[in-house]
Amino acid sequence: MKQYPIDGFKNSLWFATAVDAPNTEALNEAISADVLIIGAGITGLNAAIELARNGTNVVVLDAGVVGGGASGRNGGQVNLGLNLSPDELVEHYGERAARPLINALCRTPDTVFKRIEQYGIQCDAEQNGWIQGAVTENRLNDHLKLVQEFAKHGLAIEELDRSEIARRSGSSRYVGGLFVKQAGSIQPLSYTRELARVAIQNGVKVFTHSAVQTLKRQSANAGWVVNTGVGEVRAEYVLVCTNGYTDKTVSGLEKKVVPARSIQVATEPLSESLQAKLLPGRSTIVDKRRMILYGRYDRDGRLTMGDHGPMRDNFCEDDFADLKKRTIEVFPELAEIRWDYHWGGRLAITKDRLPFLFQPTPDLMVGMGYNGRGVGMGTMMGLAMASKVLQRDSDQAFMPITTPSEYVFHAFHRLGAEVVIRWEMLMDRLEDSRA
Repeated sequence: MKQYPIDGFKNSLWFATAVDAPNTEALNEAISADVLIIGAGITGLNAAIELARNGTNVVVLDAGVVGGGASGRNGGQVNLGLNLSPDELVEHYGERAARPLINALCRTPDTVFKRIEQYGIQCDAEQNGWIQGAVTENRLNDHLKLVQEFAKHGLAIEELDRSEIARRSGSSRYVGGLFVKQAGSIQPLSYTRELARVAIQNGVKVFTHSAVQTLKRQSANAGWVVNTGVGEVRAEYVLVCTNGYTDKTVSGLEKKVVPARSIQVATEPLSESLQAKLLPGRSTIVDKRRMILYGRYDRDGRLTMGDHGPMRDNFCEDDFADLKKRTIEVFPELAEIRWDYHWGGRLAITKDRLPFLFQPTPDLMVGMGYNGRGVGMGTMMGLAMASKVLQRDSDQAFMPITTPSEYVFHAFHRLGAEVVIRWEMLMDRLEDSRA
């Protein structure tokens, strides 16, 4: 069978159903700014809005279009911001640094939805909660431990037994799980495009198709000059918000993340009777194993599901076969359903599974590394970066500044990631068979 190329952006459900993007052009002149932001995604645009509303002259540059990277391709789940548990965060950062981070983690979903309401963002927002399912008793014990840890910090997470998770998910696959009522979903490309609209309305200059070619100092303590080939920006401060699409613009930065790939599929609009059975509360869902499976509904009743993809940016039909198989194992009722959309893109994986706020120099800051939690954490990171630039002592300045570890053999990251994926898939299969 001939394999047709699949564009990971333009073949997506989100591209087909998003609100219109605001009008932007490429930078073709020399301009100046207080702050230059590289990356017109969720992180960069949230930072831009906060800075502009506080009187800062902001310019945003993107190599492609608004939301063309992970911000406009992701699953659109608005979950708790990090993969590590509160106790693991305390162990990693220490009690003093971890506490504001944990507090931010707990309020991440509410912060996203409040901003959507505040700015009138049209992105099909639904705050219907998040189901996390456990296939085995060992996984369920991990879930219950998470419930106890978050309870110590004031966040109530509901435990689900076998019958309750079957009712809420519509699947008999899980022995139990948990439910976070604050979580929900958005249309991620619409969210990002609307953030750009709000930024522009607040005076931010957003330029697309303006890839940074060089980033150099103007002179000692005199800020930066950024060249795009046909345009130039001189700025006192630079924020880098490129996540899984990070290149060599900042020396050594690309070695601090591995650009893994996530792929997604979307069904045809499901019947009302099927929607009433599968995820009847329109919650999002994550099958929490080594290789997670995640899903939610869109506004038209299409069920979107995602998992890991091949370590390349060009996709073909066969790349989605295993994802569909895994989905049908959870929801057998989808066996004869038509699959209308196939897409994917990069996400940034860090060595410690944590995002980082990195400050190589006093006037250069990097925020990225969301490990698959980019909607919530990208929003929060943008607010944190703006607070740092404004030197505000507020609860938005929650992220400690750290120096992230490099992947020593980063040149071989594709091979290494493929090996890890195959190994973890094998471990999941063995765990399933024992269960």
